Amino acid sequence: MDPILYSAVPLDRAHHLRRDDKAIDTLVRRPDRLLVPLWRDLSLVTPEGAVMPDGDLAARLLDLAGVTVFLGLWAGRPVFAADLSEAQPEPDGTPPRLGPDGAWTALKAVGGTLPADHAAILAYGRALVLWHRRARFCGICGAPTQSREGGHMRQCQDGTCAAPHYPRTDPAVIMRVDGTDETGQPAILMHRQKIWSPGMWSVLAGFVEPGETLEEAVAREVREESGIEVAAVRYHSGQPWPFPSSLMLGFSATAIGGTLAPDPDELEDAQWFSKARIAAEFSDAHRTDGSGRPFLPRPDAIARRLVDDWLRR
Repeated sequence: MDPILYSAVPLDRAHHLRRDDKAIDTLVRRPDRLLVPLWRDLSLVTPEGAVMPDGDLAARLLDLAGVTVFLGLWAGRPVFAADLSEAQPEPDGTPPRLGPDGAWTALKAVGGTLPADHAAILAYGRALVLWHRRARFCGICGAPTQSREGGHMRQCQDGTCAAPHYPRTDPAVIMRVDGTDETGQPAILMHRQKIWSPGMWSVLAGFVEPGETLEEAVAREVREESGIEVAAVRYHSGQPWPFPSSLMLGFSATAIGGTLAPDPDELEDAQWFSKARIAAEFSDAHRTDGSGRPFLPRPDAIARRLVDDWLRR
């Protein structure tokens, strides 16, 4: 199975260097270091890939950075993410023009068009920078925190508390439920949410709650949202999802009972779809094509991988 989008970061994360402040200081000063800039929620890209300045331009951007995070080594070159969110927008409200060529763009919108290694690095840097923004104060005592370990930890600055805080990842399960439609044909359960683009259908998903296993989370989410009971929960694959800090854990499950009754607070609709129905009704595009036909999630999403895996069988 090919690596999925945002995975397989092509860096040596060089964990052994993170606690060596002198080593990090030396790396950040190297003229060959690469910078992954982030302005608010936007990444800097061109049609060819991510913009990662080095040399004097990287030095100027580092001077503007509110937070700098050591991501690792890429073919021996140090790579840092830099939060440039404090830079003010242009008078017309557009993102600041800070020197590098490229356009400030939402990663979710363009990730699938970038080289896979570039997309993975941008996602990795984005997740860490956004965590820093949300962890500026200690969750235990409320005192300010300060970046440590190359940006991979924040230390509470209250001398009594001094709690360390580490980047968080929120596990979420996403599951393809296999069953049969009203004619007895093999089918999968898909749903719509009101906030989605008109016509988009996907598989069920939800966050893991405290005190439950991943398999229990799959069964609970399916039951709560659709009324269907499942068994034979099997892991399929995973996908980092830094929007802002999730890890999507893909599963398949088999329907064993229950009555399809979509939760109106969660879903707009849920239905069983056979291969024949998908082939006959769905657009080949992963967005609306103006025909009014339904469509599946975009190919770079784990939801689509779960569906395509079933369609190919």
